[in-house]
Amino acid sequence: MDVEELVLELENIGAIKFGEFKLKSGLMSPVYFDLRVIVSYPKLLDSVAQIMLNEVQSVKKSSSLVCGVPYTALPIATMMSVKGNLPMVVRRKEAKDYGTKKMVEGKWEVGQDCIIVEDVITSGGSVKETAQLLRDHQMQVSTCVVLLDREQGGRQNLTAAGINVISIFPITRVLDILLSRGRVTSSTCEAVRAFINNNQTHNTLAGKTNGTTPGGQSPSYMSFKSRLQHTTNPVNKRLLEIMIKKESNLCVAVDKIKSADVLDLVEKVGKSVAVVKLHSDIVQDWSKQTQDELIRMSKENDFLLFEDRKLADIGNTVKHQSASISEWADLLTVHGLPGPGLLQGVKDGCMSTGKTLGVLLVAEMSNAGNLFTSEFTQAVVNMGEKEEWAHTLSGFIAQSRVSQKPGMLQLTPGVHMAEASDKGDQRYTSPLQAVTEKGADLVIVGRGICADDSPGLKAEEYRQEAWKAYISTIQE
Repeated sequence: MDVEELVLELENIGAIKFGEFKLKSGLMSPVYFDLRVIVSYPKLLDSVAQIMLNEVQSVKKSSSLVCGVPYTALPIATMMSVKGNLPMVVRRKEAKDYGTKKMVEGKWEVGQDCIIVEDVITSGGSVKETAQLLRDHQMQVSTCVVLLDREQGGRQNLTAAGINVISIFPITRVLDILLSRGRVTSSTCEAVRAFINNNQTHNTLAGKTNGTTPGGQSPSYMSFKSRLQHTTNPVNKRLLEIMIKKESNLCVAVDKIKSADVLDLVEKVGKSVAVVKLHSDIVQDWSKQTQDELIRMSKENDFLLFEDRKLADIGNTVKHQSASISEWADLLTVHGLPGPGLLQGVKDGCMSTGKTLGVLLVAEMSNAGNLFTSEFTQAVVNMGEKEEWAHTLSGFIAQSRVSQKPGMLQLTPGVHMAEASDKGDQRYTSPLQAVTEKGADLVIVGRGICADDSPGLKAEEYRQEAWKAYISTIQE
């Protein structure tokens, strides 16, 4: 069986799937690899092991061991061991609480070479952990053979850790094979490639710049100070300056229905936030006085006001809606479904009032059961990134790094330090996960702060956590 036949057979048995899948990180992916099913197909398992064994012939030594990363790669490594007469060691994921309590089982000599076997790499984290454990047990590790490379930075990360990666096929080759055989559509391939490019785990993006900095560095690894130099949008310039000055990438969602409650909460959290998000249409007694008081507070405590209205109408209607909102707000959410006419409507509405609104396109949502698809998300991003909207669009509401343009900001909702969900359709993620895994520039926190007995203190706690997460990502 050659590599092309192997890819087709893996797709046949459902080991390669396309659609919408939630990953461990919380990201929604248009592709999923379930290679665990290979164990139910002995001939296929045999072929996988033989192909991977062939690939390591040029690097293995006469005394080399193999070690599979638990759990999916264990049967593959076992087959390679038997077929190639290679001794094997087994890494445990957790130590036994009885017997010898070993983390590595088997026999080896000090300094003996060990080849790591893995099914899929994304960031390479599991391989690095395995390599470290084997090295701690005095084995040498310099090679990993992997069936599938998702091309999201794992190879670069492992190379930096002194591990050479031999992959049977990268994800781009899988797409090319399946597309040539009519197994997937070109739009699906485009969506997968966009997801891979926008969710890198290494700061250099696999040779693609996609409108990023000249060196191709992802915004996820750039400081806000550096990104300020790439920003032409006036609202974003002001927002980034506030974030840098206050050391805050926190946006608090104030979803109260009485003006007094809104103002009281904003007063308490104002010192810790860069943005206050509101739904003015749910405030039963909203008035000009409410607006004026919010503007006063925003100037006094240096934050922006964000109306989360999610407009989704024809351009002429949006023109009038946005003109009214621009009287007090700095940021405004819109849906991309109506197309570019909606963005033009916001632009025209602002021109009529002489004020500027930073538009945030909703590219992804955090609630369970939403109908967003990866193809729609990519279409929204493509529309928003056009140069004609550079002074209108501030960025995207998203659950993953959908744009690699350093001038675009990503705001990620559904952030909570203590809960996984609200027992309804809202799904939560921590500030650390939102920033380091989902690429958030600003985290949006609602009930985690607003429902607390001391919202001011809680807002400061979230600010510190989110800012610490941001600092940990900078690679300049």
